[in-house]
Amino acid sequence: MVDFTELKRFFMFTLIGSLIVCALVAVITVLVGNFNEVTGKVLFTLFMVVVHSLVSLAFIWNNERQHTFDKLEFFINVLFIIIVLSFLTSIFGIWDLISEEMVSNLYATYFVIGFASLHGDILSKALNKEGYIDIIIYLNYVFMAIVVLMLMPVIYIDNATNALGEFYFRALGAAGIIDGTLSILTIIFYRLYMNKHPKAESPLENSWQQSQTNVKAERKGLSIWVWILIIYLVAQIILPLLFFGFRNIF
Repeated sequence: MVDFTELKRFFMFTLIGSLIVCALVAVITVLVGNFNEVTGKVLFTLFMVVVHSLVSLAFIWNNERQHTFDKLEFFINVLFIIIVLSFLTSIFGIWDLISEEMVSNLYATYFVIGFASLHGDILSKALNKEGYIDIIIYLNYVFMAIVVLMLMPVIYIDNATNALGEFYFRALGAAGIIDGTLSILTIIFYRLYMNKHPKAESPLENSWQQSQTNVKAERKGLSIWVWILIIYLVAQIILPLLFFGFRNIF
């Protein structure tokens, strides 16, 4: 089991060390009066260390308050891998080991994989409740995989619009709409199930207690991750409709 206290301490020391080194480099640069390309790359590298350490600490602090690592274990594991890959990608890009276009493509890939892992992990929490919900979820997994796979050529092929053709993007838009619709249906049916079974514990909800005069009432609301996913899914449904709708009009 991961010791989050030690992990937090590691990122804190990394953050403090990076800030100290960054300050030293900045002071030396000011005293010498020679701010060259190498100095800029060193400072930018240290800045990326600080950014990635802060992101990691943010997730650890969020876990301490909401136990996110227990609720969305798969997503968090994928996200930490992405943070490591993101750091390496940024370093390779800063020192010109890979092109700016490749850096952009890799970050787009990380974004797609990150959301797909969040999407899949949240869907898995609604499994084994009702048979029809399971069917919707498994169909959702299929269309989610289709969307992710279809996005990869769009990310990596130059001038993808001409290379892949309009029908490809129409098919991608249709798959995205089905994916988003199935996910929202899953969330709706899951909420209906939880309303019928109020004593059942929900990993997708945050709960807190509101103290009054000798009265404690427990309130529940959807996790912030679920709300982020819902917003993303609504956009995934609406944007293709707007895009192709405007194209047909104009």
